Amino acid sequence: MNYLLFNELADAGEGAANANRVAEELKGKGFEVGEMISLIGLDTKEFFAKCEEKDNVVIFGGDGTLNHFVNNIGDEKISCPLYLYPTGTGNDFQRDLPEESKDQNLGIYRINSFVSNLPIVEVQGKKYRFVNGIGFGIDGECCVKAEEMKAAGEKNINYGNITIGLLMGPYVPPTATIVIDGKEPIVMKKAYLASAMNGRFYGGGMMIAPGQVRNSGKLTLACIHGRGKLGTLLLFPKLFKGTHVKKKKSVYLEQGKVIEVSFDRPCGLQIDGEVLTGVTSYKAYIQE
Repeated sequence: MNYLLFNELADAGEGAANANRVAEELKGKGFEVGEMISLIGLDTKEFFAKCEEKDNVVIFGGDGTLNHFVNNIGDEKISCPLYLYPTGTGNDFQRDLPEESKDQNLGIYRINSFVSNLPIVEVQGKKYRFVNGIGFGIDGECCVKAEEMKAAGEKNINYGNITIGLLMGPYVPPTATIVIDGKEPIVMKKAYLASAMNGRFYGGGMMIAPGQVRNSGKLTLACIHGRGKLGTLLLFPKLFKGTHVKKKKSVYLEQGKVIEVSFDRPCGLQIDGEVLTGVTSYKAYIQE
């Protein structure tokens, strides 16, 4: 049996319609659609417990849908083939997937090995799994502002414009204290962001951690710090190509199994695009 899982709340409420459209495309390529199931309200643990190894499950969605999925499924073992058909706007998870994981005819990616044993982030007394990364600082504040705009009914939201507005306006970079694998704390003044990455990308194509490899047993801490606002603004375009790493005086990159970050004032934080406000610290780590 082939199952197609979709998030009806995705794509500004057009998730079901878009899933039906993609299902028709897959049918036209010879894929037999057995059953379409909404992820909203689905007991994923019970669902996969009933799946057999011969079944195929395809998730329609982007990074946000995947984030909800992996946090719902937890440590439940998925024995059947699990695929992703990327329908999100950012698709940073898909950007990192090796070409050999893709079915070239159907355009779906085998993701079993990339959604198991995911890293954990502890923040505000709770634990979350994440597939791409943790954004803490101006990237988190950008997501907070975007959520406020969505709540106000705005639809044409430009994250780049929001970031520029915050950077050249009200955002005051805090001082960050960073501890990696329990080593001596590192203090970074004017920390514009301090992110813990499981993949290379976040924010819709920003290659914040070019050297990060999924399933490598390590995370990458990326911190941009020390510059003035204009200098930092000029640095941001380099994030999309990963060339910011050459600016070693203001870009700090380090890998480890356990990354702890604290700011000297509350700030926004995003987990694969999911937003938390008023955060002062987080701890991200690889599960043993």
